[in-house]
Amino acid sequence: MNEGEATRPNAELIWDENNQPLSPQFDDVYFSRSSGLEETRHVFLRHNHLYQRWSKALNNKTFTIAETGFGTGLNFLASWAQWCLSSVKSKEGEAAKLHFISVEKFPLVKADLEKTLALWPQLHNFSQQLLEHYPAQPAEGCHRLYFENGHVYLTLYFGDAAEGFSQFLPQNSEATLNTSCHTLGLNKLFVDAWYLDGFAPAKNPAMWSSSLFRTMALLSNKSSTFATFTAAGAVRRGLMEAGFDIEKVPGFGRKREMLRGQFKQQNKRDKTETSRGLFWHLQPDRKRTKPIQTALVIGGGLAGCHAAFALAKRGIKVSLLEKNQQLASEASGNRQGVLYTKLSPHAGALNKFNLAAQIYASHFYHTHTLDSEALIKKCGNDCGVLHLASKDKQQQGYRDLAQRYSKTENFCQWRDREQASEVAGVTLKLPGLFVANAGWIAPQKLCEALCRHANIEVLTQCDVAAINADEHWHALDSGGKSYAQADVAIVANARDALTFQQTQYLPLRRIRGQVSHLPAPGALATLKTVLCGEGYIAPPEHGQLCLGASFNLNDENVELTARDQEHNLANLASMLEQDITHLSQHPLEGRVGFRTTTPDYFPIAGPVCNSAQLLQQFDQLRFNASSNIAACSPAIPGLFTLLGLGSRGIAYAPLAAEILASLIAGEALPVDQQLFLHVHPSRFLIRDLSRNKKTSTL
Repeated sequence: MNEGEATRPNAELIWDENNQPLSPQFDDVYFSRSSGLEETRHVFLRHNHLYQRWSKALNNKTFTIAETGFGTGLNFLASWAQWCLSSVKSKEGEAAKLHFISVEKFPLVKADLEKTLALWPQLHNFSQQLLEHYPAQPAEGCHRLYFENGHVYLTLYFGDAAEGFSQFLPQNSEATLNTSCHTLGLNKLFVDAWYLDGFAPAKNPAMWSSSLFRTMALLSNKSSTFATFTAAGAVRRGLMEAGFDIEKVPGFGRKREMLRGQFKQQNKRDKTETSRGLFWHLQPDRKRTKPIQTALVIGGGLAGCHAAFALAKRGIKVSLLEKNQQLASEASGNRQGVLYTKLSPHAGALNKFNLAAQIYASHFYHTHTLDSEALIKKCGNDCGVLHLASKDKQQQGYRDLAQRYSKTENFCQWRDREQASEVAGVTLKLPGLFVANAGWIAPQKLCEALCRHANIEVLTQCDVAAINADEHWHALDSGGKSYAQADVAIVANARDALTFQQTQYLPLRRIRGQVSHLPAPGALATLKTVLCGEGYIAPPEHGQLCLGASFNLNDENVELTARDQEHNLANLASMLEQDITHLSQHPLEGRVGFRTTTPDYFPIAGPVCNSAQLLQQFDQLRFNASSNIAACSPAIPGLFTLLGLGSRGIAYAPLAAEILASLIAGEALPVDQQLFLHVHPSRFLIRDLSRNKKTSTL
């Protein structure tokens, strides 16, 4: 798998006498010098007929706009403002959602974005929210941001336009398999309105490509419209060839003409195109006529509660089944969980996923609220996390990261030992990387907060023994009685997933972990931030410290051990200058939990396949790992899973749940498709086949 680069070059700007940005690279403006906001309203809102379309009830619960060239974000902000003004409803009478997808090859750094958006004080409330959560720069790939308590969301792809939009098609980077007949999830993504923006075709011809227009066609249906500021002949011909009806209309200001139109039909050649490659992550398009309305989620830990919330905020009614009396009673039950991933400046899929998860989780916990307070403050403390480094190589890596993201305030900063000690409020032995927009969260409080959503019903003491499907999915007890039924089911019950016949093929491992609870002595009572080194310690809560955690393979002991207590204290001592030997004299207190992990350390999020059928369909890989097999996954209709979060549930769960919900709702994925392959449940079977390794489907 081609992992790509970890960063994306930022836009270089010059400023005219009116403080308006210009691109020296393309020798072009970002918007009309007379009035960028009025240009946006004229070209994109008026000529996509959005004023009229948003005045009526929508057929779907979500309206999707796709844009080439995010630039300054002006088109997004103007659309968001008009959406709120229109109070758009679905035909069911519910508040509809706006999904704005935009690609940008050369993103602005935050300082330039802030300077530009100051030109439109009438959009101040919207621009401030965008600036607050604008992704760390420079970073490539997908980023998802939520606003208006989840009713407006922005999917940003930093990269080439055609490449970016192709990430939302059912394909991989190598080939296309009859895209009209296959999907990534349950439903296809269709764009309601296209904004063809960006620099002029004469200045940036590479963006206005036939590949882009074909991709647009594959993401369009007969109600899809487009508008663009240009009337260039190459653009007009390219769109017509891709299947769009074209109309020339008066442009904005001094522009005599612009183009608008509507999708008519897909070119037959594109509709039936097939090519060489592997398509195990795709599934047949079953052409559902009704959207998913109900879901079962089995498991009430971080995975299950995040999955339930991600579905609930999309208007899906969720029944969450937990076998214990309380949510987050097992691996998710620690007092304090840390918003932490292992950050690295190096390329690689896991490093890329860790970065994406860190950025998204921080955004999620700061923008989603309970009782008008951000989740990270309501359920924990956004005190930041210090990633301490004891080895020279690790220290250099953290310095490189800090330098790379130096233009993004409050993401990560290198701190020498003295600076780190000042940040922490205690004297440290080590320097480290300070991630300011992080902290700790009480998992049980978080799970309870997520499940307060009106669309979630929590059913406790439901020990699900089996799942099966007829017209609906059923969660059954040991006697075969149904606890609940729904359109789809999500298995999110950690290693208990292996008790279900459908998910027995997943290579889940249990790893014992012990955390220690101690009274905060005077030296540690002043700790102000989370410390992560060989272990972790969070600032004291109610006079108590929580530190950990041990990693014990092949150990099923549920009792606290003095050995692991000493292990946790030794890790703490490696971080602090203070003498803490007296802490070992305290009574043994803490908690034992069992993390569920995977062999490759990625979580599992996606559709569950019929493992026996998949092994049969892709058996040729045993003999030639490079075989081209024109078959897609034998996915079990309506069955999904979210598992294997390991010790990073606080950080991994939001993004993994967003991937899952996007698949179920037929939305653009919040990660690029190559990264999705690394969390797909079928990946283990495909790897075993490619290595000619025997796989038991039990």
